[in-house]
Amino acid sequence: MKRIALTVALIALLGSGVGGAQQSTIGPNVTIYSDLGLVEEVRTLTQREGVYLIEDLPEAIWPNSVVFRPSEPSVRILEQEFLPAQTISSSGLLESYIGQEVEVTVARGLVPKTYHGTLLSIEDGIVLQDVTGRIQLVRDYSEIALAKLPEYRKAPALAWRLQSDSPGEVKGYVSYLTGGLSWSAYYTAILNEAENQMALSSWVTLSNHSGREYTNAKLTLIAGELHRVTPPPPAIRAAPQAAAEKDIETRPTFEYHEYTLPRPATLKDKQTLQLSFLKADAITVSKHYVYEATVSPQVRIEIRLINNESSGLGVALPAGVVRLYKETAGALQLIGEDSLAHTPKNENITLVPGMAFDLKAERILKDRQVIDRDQYGRETYRETYEITLRNQKNTDVLVEVRERLQGTWKIVSAEPNYEKLDANTVLFKAPLKAEGAATVTYTVEWKY
Repeated sequence: MKRIALTVALIALLGSGVGGAQQSTIGPNVTIYSDLGLVEEVRTLTQREGVYLIEDLPEAIWPNSVVFRPSEPSVRILEQEFLPAQTISSSGLLESYIGQEVEVTVARGLVPKTYHGTLLSIEDGIVLQDVTGRIQLVRDYSEIALAKLPEYRKAPALAWRLQSDSPGEVKGYVSYLTGGLSWSAYYTAILNEAENQMALSSWVTLSNHSGREYTNAKLTLIAGELHRVTPPPPAIRAAPQAAAEKDIETRPTFEYHEYTLPRPATLKDKQTLQLSFLKADAITVSKHYVYEATVSPQVRIEIRLINNESSGLGVALPAGVVRLYKETAGALQLIGEDSLAHTPKNENITLVPGMAFDLKAERILKDRQVIDRDQYGRETYRETYEITLRNQKNTDVLVEVRERLQGTWKIVSAEPNYEKLDANTVLFKAPLKAEGAATVTYTVEWKY
């Protein structure tokens, strides 16, 4: 049996990060779900003018999700105020400079004129008061020079009023949910020429568009279906890039599965990481042909495998897109794509890459009769179906024919024999010779 490699690759930066994050040397724990992140970090809070500020928060934070676990049990939050990030705009800058010295330039011919004074108003042009006390109204200005950039809040913050027996610094764990963190899995499956083994590898694309950098973070990915009341934020995706491999740990957590990076990593804002966490070289598979008229008029191809160690796999697989290829004498060929649901160990997996080109099927209702009617007027029908299968390949094949039956039913005759899969489904197995044909015929009696 081949060894399954669980690996992780840290990827190139796709955008510049948000600077100035005040974090400890030990970085935060960042748990990422499909479209949501949970951040937990140690913070040391200092009182300023009666409040404690939690700064350097992501722009996509959910303020009502904040949880504080202080190191001292006597500390309690009495009041919380969310302070959004402040954006820089020309009007906002001018408003912040009211009462301060500015320089205004007006373009007049070849020689521009410059005014100096205290900014009084920006409501109807620029209103200045010079050193003599004279008021100047300037409307058609070309440039305004400010001495320095005023203080502004670059990232959201929380202002807390705390109850504490020992005023001063307060230390504890701060946890919160944030949008803008997401991950998704993509698989590459390569069939060998004999179509009895498959190599499987997987990449996980992880994106940070939360509006904050996470330095030296312990990253954990969660695969599973969480019940959510609040709608998820819109997903923002970016193109991935690749790098070097490290081992990754996977284990169950509650009723989900988590995948943890082996060492801290820095996840910058507007960056994408790609995690290579699975590689299996020789998984036992089988190819099948299925005709199910209620699903499609064509014969579909199914690649089936069991997610267990004896088949060469046996790991919890997160949901994702599977791209299937086949080895040929010259090169790889793409043979289709399918979706994989969250799949634990020891479960069956069926992938449908596409429809069979050289296999055709026709289903005809040959006869229909009403053979009985009860006292309530409910009729019993007898129907005969004929399914013709044609094989234009130069090899023999076996086609599985699945028929969906309605109401209360009983098959009174069938050729070939059938297997009852469930209360509404029967299975016929029809062998077809190369460039040959076969027929499935059955008669069923049913009523509602």
